[in-house]
Amino acid sequence: MNSSKRIRISQLSMALAVALTAPVMAQNTSSAIGGRITSNDGKPVAGATVSIKHNQSGSVSSAVTDAEGRYSSRGLRVGGPYTVTITKDGVIETRDNVYLQLAETKSLDASLGQKVLDSVTVTGVAAGSEVFSATNMGAGTNISPEQLKSFASIQRNLQDYARLDPRLSQTDKERGEISVGGQNSRFNSITIDSVATNDTFGLEANNLPTAKQPISIDAIESVQINISNYDVTQKGYTGANINAVTKSGTNDFHGSLSYVYRSDSMAGDRYTRSTDTYTDPPAFKEETKGFTLGGPIIKDNLFFFAAYEELNSTRGGPLAGPAGSDRFNVPITDADITAAQNVASSIWGIDIGSADAAAAELKVKDALIKLDANIGDNHRASLRWSKTEQDEPLYPSNFTSGGLAMSLDSHWYTQAKSIETWVGQFFSDWSENFSTEFKVSYRDYASEPVNNSNLPQIRLNFSGAVPGVTGTSAGLLAGTERSRHFNDLATETWNYDGGANWFLGDHELKFGFDYDDNSVYNAFLQDTRGNYTFDCINASGTVVYTDPTLTGLGNFSCSALTRAQYTAAMLENFSRGRPTSYAVQVGINGFDLNDGVANWDYQNLGLFLQDTWAVNTNLTLTYGVRIDRKSMGVSPAFNAAAAAVAVNGFVTGQTTPGTGTTTRATGGFGYDNTNTLDGNSLFQPRVGFNYTFDSEKPMQVRGGFGLFEGAAANVWLSNPYSNTGVTTGIISCSGTSSSACPRNNGFFSPNPGSQPTIAGSPPAPNVDFLSTGLEQPSVWKANLAFEKELSGGVVMSLEYVRTIVEDGIFYKHLNLGQATRLGTDGRDLFYHPVGFSASCYSYSGTGALVTSTSGACAAPTNMSRTRALSNRLFSNVLLAERTGKGGGGAFTVAFSGRAFEELDWSLGFTTTNATEVSPLTSSVSNSNWNSVSIFNSNEEVAANSAYLVKDRFTGSLNWKHNFFGDYATRFGVFYEGRKGKPYSWIYNNDLNGDGTVNDLMYIPTAPGSGEVVFKGPGSVTAAQAEATFWSIIEAQGLDQFAGSAVSRNSSFAPWTNTFDVRISQELPGLFKGNKATLIFDILNFGNLLNKDWGHIDEIAFSSAGGLSRSFVDYMGLDASGKYIYGINGTVEDFVTRQASGESQWAAQVTLKYEF
Repeated sequence: MNSSKRIRISQLSMALAVALTAPVMAQNTSSAIGGRITSNDGKPVAGATVSIKHNQSGSVSSAVTDAEGRYSSRGLRVGGPYTVTITKDGVIETRDNVYLQLAETKSLDASLGQKVLDSVTVTGVAAGSEVFSATNMGAGTNISPEQLKSFASIQRNLQDYARLDPRLSQTDKERGEISVGGQNSRFNSITIDSVATNDTFGLEANNLPTAKQPISIDAIESVQINISNYDVTQKGYTGANINAVTKSGTNDFHGSLSYVYRSDSMAGDRYTRSTDTYTDPPAFKEETKGFTLGGPIIKDNLFFFAAYEELNSTRGGPLAGPAGSDRFNVPITDADITAAQNVASSIWGIDIGSADAAAAELKVKDALIKLDANIGDNHRASLRWSKTEQDEPLYPSNFTSGGLAMSLDSHWYTQAKSIETWVGQFFSDWSENFSTEFKVSYRDYASEPVNNSNLPQIRLNFSGAVPGVTGTSAGLLAGTERSRHFNDLATETWNYDGGANWFLGDHELKFGFDYDDNSVYNAFLQDTRGNYTFDCINASGTVVYTDPTLTGLGNFSCSALTRAQYTAAMLENFSRGRPTSYAVQVGINGFDLNDGVANWDYQNLGLFLQDTWAVNTNLTLTYGVRIDRKSMGVSPAFNAAAAAVAVNGFVTGQTTPGTGTTTRATGGFGYDNTNTLDGNSLFQPRVGFNYTFDSEKPMQVRGGFGLFEGAAANVWLSNPYSNTGVTTGIISCSGTSSSACPRNNGFFSPNPGSQPTIAGSPPAPNVDFLSTGLEQPSVWKANLAFEKELSGGVVMSLEYVRTIVEDGIFYKHLNLGQATRLGTDGRDLFYHPVGFSASCYSYSGTGALVTSTSGACAAPTNMSRTRALSNRLFSNVLLAERTGKGGGGAFTVAFSGRAFEELDWSLGFTTTNATEVSPLTSSVSNSNWNSVSIFNSNEEVAANSAYLVKDRFTGSLNWKHNFFGDYATRFGVFYEGRKGKPYSWIYNNDLNGDGTVNDLMYIPTAPGSGEVVFKGPGSVTAAQAEATFWSIIEAQGLDQFAGSAVSRNSSFAPWTNTFDVRISQELPGLFKGNKATLIFDILNFGNLLNKDWGHIDEIAFSSAGGLSRSFVDYMGLDASGKYIYGINGTVEDFVTRQASGESQWAAQVTLKYEF
């Protein structure tokens, strides 16, 4: 180029940084180019024509610099290459190979080398690790197409790539759960082509509505991670947004064929902690087949892109099996199962299935068609359709609630799902200064189980040791799983968006609206076909056994039986139809079960206004506001009884902890169950800035703050419609006291349509309320970052991100009743006096806790052992309440660079603190209440988040070299080292009598303090039990809590280190221009080198108490009211997470042919 006509590119422009400002609307599907042209004396140059051509499609966008020398072109395709040409006075120069990342506003400023502009040529470089841009303010990351090619993804989904951001962690690899800054995984969103692809209803931990990502990763062009993007169009998340755009057709026909394979022969051995041994992984085979095809329909004007993918996998299967099986062994034998099958068949005429049935196949099919149109130089449009259909076999077994269990195939089911989406977009440049974008999208989602049986749920409990198996008790589950008795979900969503950008000198105004219309049909009615548990029942005058092994034992106690005798007693109860517990949900008040279906709608109107002001060449400011308003046109059926004023119960005559008479609560709870979020609105201000220094190497400070409203999982909003307490109720019986099930033979009915009622036991309904103060979740986010390019092109980034909860959600149980006494540590206790009696607790000969609930230990007629003062006319009554507590901060140090022109690398470290009031782990309100470890029931206390990854190191290396002509060899490595997940210390059983096992452990002030009474099994003295207690306390570092209760989630599982590797080689194709690629992915490569490496050891999740660990048994109160701590020396161990092989290496081979 003639030096007199050369443009001097500024340091900032040379960086060609990724900006996170949305081109027009969120979540974004396009990119933009903008900048300022000045003469060499700094004055703006007006009237220069900027032509931006996408070479592969021929689409051209034009702009003219205004009086300030500024130009902008928006709604551009992601990727490239682009040719950018700037013309003035007939002189033209051109540069090629300009690439754009998703949602990027590429800054291309230029100053002239002479006073009169003859021609200007600006060129970009391929997007890489650059971060320097005047419009880069918030926290986030862009994932380039090269990174999608270079790093391993066994799951072939966006979450695998999102973890490249050091602030975003896969907190549960088995479930596919991701979290940013310790926030709830359900508060993330995933958008593809601006359509919500995540599980908006809130049932799935992986944020996806299906087991496989609904759109193939091969159809994805580019990915953007938003953490604190202050653009006012950002909506619908308080955690992270993973935003992606699909590929488009071009002027040339291109396509691909792919085949992906993995099997048990390409996976590491499973680890058995109890014996420190290894076994082969379960047999499986998984294949994924797919194709893509794109090209022109009308050259330069109309293009198509299509993709199809099909997954078939037998990788699933039951987790638990009987002793000697190749699954997790529970203490149940093949002979036990055969005996149960014989009773079911010969006595009840039903087939309860088998434990060794073949696992079914997961089948997923997804298809996509996309059209792109260039309508002249100033208008562009796109239309995309996609559909995913899935049949996922599920094998429910219960490892926590009710004790360890395995299931027979009559308990299994297949979840059939489908999700279909449409999205149309229209971009227009009406002038050099004004552009618009309009979008309409539609989403239709359905999920329904296909059950293997039509029966009540049946659980048979076994007790006693089985040789070679850990544990002494387990349940055998058969019949239709209780949550699939009446379960059907369908949601339909329309989204309408419109926005405009208007350039006024140094200001860019953005304004517009978005409107979402959601319809929900959710049938989730548990136990409608009946739910029975059969167990051993103590022999008595009303409970008689005829089995020869039992007849000579008199009125025996089940705890005194051998395993064979216990099994015989349980099976006789099963054959007699004499359950220990029973529940059925029925219609009440003249309603039937169909009236219990949640059928409702929800709308949100958003309005936004924003100004981006280029104050000078160094400082850029963004400030704006977003307002969201909700509408809900349907209210739940009003429950007048529940809305009545509560009349509290009380205790009289409690002279000692084990004495007294209780009177239960009556009336209602004083809340209106028809309250919804209708009419709620939120004003969300947002501000961002970027200051670029005039330094030799690029350097900038950026940051901002703003309020972000997310979307509560729709299932939480749906619960009040499902649980009105007006349409359905629960008939139940359990225990050995007045609430015990009838002891007559034949109470059990195998007919799901004809379940028994219980005389004198009216159905007790569940009721859900939303507090009048409840809002959609919202958080304040702020960040401050400093970035500088060091020598050798290395980029250093220091960033702090802060979150403060504005509106959170937690649950209160309103039907606990008043406390019956105060514990010595200050917590409320809810037991009936019999629950405090030390004589009702003892240790068996094996050191297992035995709790007596009969005779003197039984609550009187119509009374309850737990929740003693609760209202017996209601069951679980939950209130979703607002909280303003919680938040956190994350500090990140990151370095990235390129070496030898072939190797890209990055290193990052993030340390995070995060607190929450409730982890909200479930779709069911009562389960959300149960899963929080607490000191006092219903407390509003912020503690360490269950999703917290306190410290995390990441590293990536991507090397590319062409050894053979133009055929690339790639080698990619991703490393993650992180602190383990947090957990709590609770009691083994229910200390406070609120009916759930989630009570945080109190630590006495010192050994010998006398604050609690210690007890051990057998001949163990109190002094020995106390010594064991304190040795465990010190070994676990819990002595820091002496004199108080252990804080929730204050302990952490061991550190985890994993390496994932990808090796790929391009090969010649069959025809010119074609090529094949062989890809080999290895997950957890360290475990391949040494099978002891790469294990993820954590505390197992429990539906009661969440991530919690224990070693203390509550054994009542002594005469002075002190807790009695039972210590048998057993400390709950960690589990090695490997249900999906996440603690083992796994390999995957992909063959891809591109043409």
